[in-house]
Amino acid sequence: MNTGEIVFEYRPTAEDYRTALRAWSSGTWPGRRAMVLPAVMSVTGVVVYGLLRGFDPVIGSIVTAVVLTTATVGAVRAPGRIARESFANMEPHGDSRTVLGETGIVITGGGPDRTVFDWQGGPGWYHETPGLFVLTKNKGRTFLALPKRGAADPADVDRVRELLDRNLKRI
Repeated sequence: MNTGEIVFEYRPTAEDYRTALRAWSSGTWPGRRAMVLPAVMSVTGVVVYGLLRGFDPVIGSIVTAVVLTTATVGAVRAPGRIARESFANMEPHGDSRTVLGETGIVITGGGPDRTVFDWQGGPGWYHETPGLFVLTKNKGRTFLALPKRGAADPADVDRVRELLDRNLKRI
């Protein structure tokens, strides 16, 4: 009997989290802002400080280049660190079972853990990549990375897309 629920069973991978964070970084304004803002603020601070202190233009250029490089490297590396930490938190739970239905989402891991989200209180947006559905809350960081490989039937991927379109906003 089909209750309208869609079941995905999968083992989360580190690549799932990297892909989800890349989708968040490129697909949302908060993600793009998180990539650009540190460099803009750092360079602005150096330029303003240099103008107020009367730095020589050559020294100001060198300091600006060093600060810009440091801020850019930090902004590029941060999502990778966040993805590793997120995966490390999920890895001990082993295989995951995610059930999506008309009322919301139920996620269970390898132990007694169980997380329930209704559509109103849970994620608000979603983004689709070739291998994942990435659900986010308030256009914030990744909320749930749901790998399409976890579907028992390829038609379930289309059913999930329809369910998400009804209950969430697509980014």
